[in-house]
Amino acid sequence: MTDRQKRIFMGLLVGIGISILIHVGTRIPGAMLNDLFDSYEYKSYDARMKSKASFSEEASIDEVVIIDIEQNSIESLGNYHEWPHAYHGQLTDIVSSGNPKAIIFDIIFDQKGADNYYLVEALASNQSESSPELQQVTDQYLIGHDPSRFVWSTSQSTVTHHALVFENSDSINFLYAMDQLPEAYDAANHVLEIAPDVASRLPTAERLGNTYFDLLTSSHGTGAANFPQDKDGLIRRAPTAIHFKGSGEVFPTLTLSAVRDILGIPTNGFIYDFDNHLLRLRDTSGTIVREIPIDDQGRMYVNYYGLFKTFYYIPYMYCFDPEMLDPSYWDGKVALVGSSLPGLMDLRNTPVQESFAGVEIHANVIHSILQNEFVTRTSTAKNFLSILFLSLVIGALSATPKKPFWGFLILGIVATAWLLFTYSQFLNNRIMWEVIRPTIAMALTQIGVFSYTFLILDKDKRFLKNTFGTYISPKLIDQMIDNKEEPKLGGNEAVHTAFFTDIQSFSAFSEKMSATDLVELLNSYLTVMTTILLENQGTLDKYIGDAIVAFFGAPMPVENHEYWACVTALKMQAQLDPLRQKWERDGDRWPGEVHSLQNRIGIHTGSMVTGNMGSTHRMNYTMMGDTVNIAARLESSAKQYGIY
Repeated sequence: MTDRQKRIFMGLLVGIGISILIHVGTRIPGAMLNDLFDSYEYKSYDARMKSKASFSEEASIDEVVIIDIEQNSIESLGNYHEWPHAYHGQLTDIVSSGNPKAIIFDIIFDQKGADNYYLVEALASNQSESSPELQQVTDQYLIGHDPSRFVWSTSQSTVTHHALVFENSDSINFLYAMDQLPEAYDAANHVLEIAPDVASRLPTAERLGNTYFDLLTSSHGTGAANFPQDKDGLIRRAPTAIHFKGSGEVFPTLTLSAVRDILGIPTNGFIYDFDNHLLRLRDTSGTIVREIPIDDQGRMYVNYYGLFKTFYYIPYMYCFDPEMLDPSYWDGKVALVGSSLPGLMDLRNTPVQESFAGVEIHANVIHSILQNEFVTRTSTAKNFLSILFLSLVIGALSATPKKPFWGFLILGIVATAWLLFTYSQFLNNRIMWEVIRPTIAMALTQIGVFSYTFLILDKDKRFLKNTFGTYISPKLIDQMIDNKEEPKLGGNEAVHTAFFTDIQSFSAFSEKMSATDLVELLNSYLTVMTTILLENQGTLDKYIGDAIVAFFGAPMPVENHEYWACVTALKMQAQLDPLRQKWERDGDRWPGEVHSLQNRIGIHTGSMVTGNMGSTHRMNYTMMGDTVNIAARLESSAKQYGIY
């Protein structure tokens, strides 16, 4: 197995190991790592959802319309807490006459909460005789303020749904678990037919917090308005149903109650498939009309279509008066009644905004169901396969470059590509791939590959480069590593090319220079010549003053070493001209002979011995033999014949 194959194989093994470690080690329910990774995964989800929501425009959705109890309505109709319930009855009558798909009250009503409750009760029960004028005034007041008007209007509407608020017991505040629903609330037509084993997996509640049971009983449908928060306080998911623990009933959520009515879903039409994380809605004909992605508690991710007021808001006062808004406006629409005022305490923290009207969360949920547009979280199996695939890619690619630090650039490129892919999938298809676990897996894989490559595989390479790098070309060092050759005492006889070069008249002009200038001149000359030598597969033997002793073909075989020696000689001669021009520009600093400096070169190919010679404590890689001597004599004899 070659070094490259070994690197890739080890990279793949590291990727597999890290994938299993991340997948298994961070998915233990209740474990710290599981909670930590999930919390950061939620942050990545929030960023994607916020990006998606930022593309929306205000009031761009009017299929679901919010009837808003806002400041203008309060200024027109008075303090909200003093509104008689009859106002809501009148609103129900007016909107119902416009043939909407549903009227949903996201408000918890208290029968005795109306400011005029006791006055109306006293007037309605007063049987004493009074003047006709007073009786007429009393009757007129009761018509506009009687709370029973709201109950009656609700009972006459076939599209009105009211909110239930479920709670858990709190013995400190003397709120104990209920064994059954209050007798005053007839919920027979509102509960779902869900098997007990399925119901036990849904969010549970121990108490019903409502008190206006006549209103609930008269409603066409009721549903839980609860939006449980995640651990960090954000609302990312919405329940689809709530299991009342006391007597075992299962109620749909407020929006699902309206969806039941709109899509024609019977009480036994909620089919929970926890194995595939789907809630299937089946209509009366047995047709599956919706498949809603859910988690292991039957909750769906809220598909936020935009920021606050992406849905159309209409002031309550306009809907209260048919002269201000024609009831026909509501034809085919869903009307949600709620408030966006901070004072009415219905602002929630969401991934898209910190202060978001709770009633608009309901709007997002019901609109996504009606439009069949859901956020889908990838399955655990798909998440593991993505982690494994990305880790293997990083393991293989990071192990390929000869310089291990390049692996971090590869990591950055692959991680960025994965991030862009997950954003694209979410923005275009609402598919939520994991980001954090795959990214951590890729990073750990890269660290593992780097550690193995740098600390183990490249240890020998670093040693050879530190030992031979100054006089052997990098290409030859790589060959030594691939062939697993190490420096040792002894020599090998073979045919190689010896190379000698010397500066013409060096002794003559060196006597005219200071030691400092001479060293500087030699360093600049030898640096350029040695670079050319090493770049052309030569091996530096030694410097002897101004002379360079080198050879070609060892320690690693070089094909056509004679050729490379000649190429080196020509390039050295060519490079002398720029050096001479540089020294000439320096003027009188250098003697005149330097401005016209020449060098002599002697080359000879033949049998020689090359190897490490010296002691076990200190050795030098050099050459010996007649071939070497001939090359040296050729260089020196060039002086006699004027060959420069």
